[in-house]
Formats: sequence, C-alpha cells, structure tokens
Amino acid sequence: MESQMGSSPIPKMKNLKYKIPIFGKIIKDRDILLKERNSLLTQLNNHSKSLVQINFSKTVKNFSKNITGIEKYLKGKQNIFDVGTGPTGSYWWQNIDKSTQITGVDLLFFPQNIPNNTKVYKYDASKLNEIKSNDTIERYAPPNQFKNEKINWHNKFDMVVANHVLEHVDNPDNLIKGISKLIKKDGIVYCGFPDYRNFTDVFYHLIHPDGGGHVQQLTNKIVEKMFIKHGFKLVKCNIWPDSWGWLQHQYSPQNFGIKHINQSQINYLCDVFRHELTPNKGYFYGWEMVFKKL
Repeated sequence: MESQMGSSPIPKMKNLKYKIPIFGKIIKDRDILLKERNSLLTQLNNHSKSLVQINFSKTVKNFSKNITGIEKYLKGKQNIFDVGTGPTGSYWWQNIDKSTQITGVDLLFFPQNIPNNTKVYKYDASKLNEIKSNDTIERYAPPNQFKNEKINWHNKFDMVVANHVLEHVDNPDNLIKGISKLIKKDGIVYCGFPDYRNFTDVFYHLIHPDGGGHVQQLTNKIVEKMFIKHGFKLVKCNIWPDSWGWLQHQYSPQNFGIKHINQSQINYLCDVFRHELTPNKGYFYGWEMVFKKL
C-alpha cells in the first residue's frame, strides 16, 4: 500500500517574521542585572556589618560617658534658634537670661505658654535651607492662632539648638545646610540624637510599630560629616546615656494596642535597664555633639 504521508501539501506561512536577538543587547542587559544584584548584596552586607560587628564596649572607651549639658553653651548668647519646640517648649527656656531672644520652629506641636522673649513659628525644619531674607511665614499665637510675619534670619543667631530633632526630619542634611545660613561665624550648634545601631533605638522601634517618628539612621560619624560639609567643625562629642525616663513617663503601651502590661511592669523594666544596660557595657542612647561655625 502506498504511503499517504506527505500527500497533503504543507501550507505556506505568509508574512511570518522572526527577529534574532541582538547579541550585544543581551550582554548589556545581563551586565545591568549583575550590577544591580551586586549593589543589593553590597548594601545588605554593609547593613549587616553595621548591626552585628560593632563592639560598643570598646567604642565607649574613646568618649566621655556623660553629657556636658546645654547650660554651659547658653551663657552669654543673645539670639538663639530652637529647632523643634515641641508641645511644651524646650526645658532650657527657663534657664537663660530674659534679655536673650529665642526664635523657635516646629511643624506639628506648639506650646501654650510662650515666654515674652520667645517667638515660635510653624515651619518644616527639613526646609530651613530654603529660607530667604524677608520671607513671610506663620507665627504661632496661643491659643491655636497663626499670623503671617516677615522674617530675616540669615546670619542672625549666635547659637542653634537642634536637640533630638535630626532623627525626626525627612532630610537632616537640608536642616544642617539651613542652620549654616542662619548662624553667625563662630556660632555654636548643640544637638543630641540616638545612635540607630545601639539598644535604645532598636528597642524604641520595637515598641513603636509606627516608628515613633524616628525616620533617620544616624551615627556620630554620619552627623559629623554632614556638619563639616556645611562649614562647621566638631567641638565636643560625648556619649549620651539613657535614663529611660521617656519609657517610664511618656510611653503609653495602650496607644499601640499592648494590653497585657501595666505601669508597674514598665517601671520594673526601666529599673532593670538602668542597672544592666550601662555605658560601661556599651549601651547608651546616642550622642551629644557640639559644633562651631567656621
């Protein structure tokens, strides 16, 4: 029997085009993917090293384990700029000469009791670098009123306080750049902030699922580089021990859905932390740093 295979004609494929991939493009795409992979691995490795391999018990030997305090630097200052006044105002307002003029800014919180020598404005500290002479911004007038006012802050202040602020702002480099415009030559900047690698800030994020407002990962070296970049020199750098007062007196577990712990248990935790997590063992809140404008 004659085979019928091949008796049916093969249909012709019309207008069928197949483009052969360009070899050079394949190599280029591969190199891009490899570069991205290596970059991610490097970042992961650096992050891992920063958290695991630092021996803070050795670090603390190079620094004073107590802060100097802001009072030493307030003496003799005539115009002070306060970054982040908070809902109650800065504690040191009451410790300075009444002839000293204080100018403060905050974006969200405003004190109800403002001394006569103090003005508070609504402003985002991350945008201080954008401030211009004769800008108009909102000045706070208790209770809960704001009035437009022209300001002229460039080269005006002989001291700037940015205490527990750098970790909260979206762009600390812009903040420091702005400070460099406001402060006079030889003016002093006083700041304190947490070291994100140490126990306090790690624990802080654990009990604040929303981050608690700490949006920056800072170290003493990172902050020093930013200040030097904008024309400052480091005057003092001390370890800031943690008193755990913020946990004992300000933290409310119920606000974060934590139901099975009470105040007496928080007090107990704070007592243990104070006794066990000491600077001598390498545990501390962060850094007190003082800079001078060149």
